[in-house]
Amino acid sequence: MNKVKQEQGITMSNMNKWWLLVALTILALPGCNESNPEEKSMAITTQHVIPEWKTLEKKRVVFGHQSVGYNILNGVTRLADRDGAKIDIHEQRTVPTGQGITHFTIGKNGDPISKIQDFAAAIDAGAAQGADIALMKLCYVDFDATTNARQVANDYIASLESLAQRHPGINFVAVTTPLVVVQTGPKAWLKQLLGKQPNGYLDNARRTEFNTQLRERYLATGRLFDLAKAETESIGKSCIAHVDGQAVDALCPELTNDGGHLNERGQELVATAFLNFISSLSIKQAVR
Repeated sequence: MNKVKQEQGITMSNMNKWWLLVALTILALPGCNESNPEEKSMAITTQHVIPEWKTLEKKRVVFGHQSVGYNILNGVTRLADRDGAKIDIHEQRTVPTGQGITHFTIGKNGDPISKIQDFAAAIDAGAAQGADIALMKLCYVDFDATTNARQVANDYIASLESLAQRHPGINFVAVTTPLVVVQTGPKAWLKQLLGKQPNGYLDNARRTEFNTQLRERYLATGRLFDLAKAETESIGKSCIAHVDGQAVDALCPELTNDGGHLNERGQELVATAFLNFISSLSIKQAVR
């Protein structure tokens, strides 16, 4: 009997070592989204889309944001240089002085309520006086697995609607929050096997909850710039992850160098979507 137990113990020990070897081998492999994003972006070709610059020149846009907002505006600048167009971009929290885009940072990263409140305070202080369109963007760092995304969306919508009541000459536009790349490939598979969620899944699930509420409230009205959709679909494929059977949007790895901020290709693609959206809003609609 002791000999049988001893042999079983040796067998179990060998099995444990085998599984450990498999796990270490898997962890040593790069995930599907962990190869050099620059190599991927070089393989992506996109249609040469020219924004309606003449229409954009007539708009006064005010944009409250944080770092991904700078990424988008960098893309706007490069697109304008590419097309020989001129669009004025000013960073200030005072009354806009002319057509173009006036922008400023809002609140504190990681604290979405501070951003919502700061944007409202800036608008009430005159930061969008005479503007046609005003947008407020939260950031991916404002959401994690523990965020009450539904409550943040309710506060965001309530603030936007209150601003619209106080400043009826401005078209207040909602913006979906940006996403991050999710972990895929062997490492993600191993984590799921161990009962853990791969990196980015649960955080993006909260962002998707927020974005879904904004889409339900504003998409049919035309008052929504769907930034997350541009990050998910602009390279001609849908970057989707699945969390417990739920489809969750993700940032396409080809559009980023660090998993969250936009690289040059990402900046240009999202900026194109941003400019096309702004130009689609008529002046008549903007000042209703």
